Amino acid sequence: MARGSCLCGAITFELDDAGIALSVACFCANCRKVSGSLYGVYLQVRPESFRWISGADQVAAYESAPGNKRGFCRNCGCVAPIATDRGVIRVPGGALDDDPGRAVDTLVFKQSRAAWCELPAG
Repeated sequence: MARGSCLCGAITFELDDAGIALSVACFCANCRKVSGSLYGVYLQVRPESFRWISGADQVAAYESAPGNKRGFCRNCGCVAPIATDRGVIRVPGGALDDDPGRAVDTLVFKQSRAAWCELPAG
C-alpha cells in the first residue's frame, strides 16, 4: 500500500500497489506546466485499489485538453488524483508520500519535451 496527500494535507488517499495498471512519465507541455518540472508522472490505478481517506470533496477538476481532466486541491493547488473517462484513477506521482513499489513503465510524448531536456537513460 502507498499513501499520498496534497501539500496542505486536506486531501489524503491510499492505493494498493497491485492495483497500479500503468505508470507513465509524460513530456507534453501540459504535464510540464502542471508539474513545474521536465515531465509529469502519473499512475493509472484501478478504482477498487484506490481509497480516499479525506478531502475527496476538496478536489477540483480542470480539463487541460479535450477529455483530459486534471485534479487539484481547492486549497493549496497541488495536483490530486482524479477519475478518468477510461475507468481508472489518475494519481500524480508527486502526490505520493510512500513508494508505490513500481518504477515508470513508459515515457510518452517524448517528441514534445523541452529543448533543454535530456531523456532519462533506459
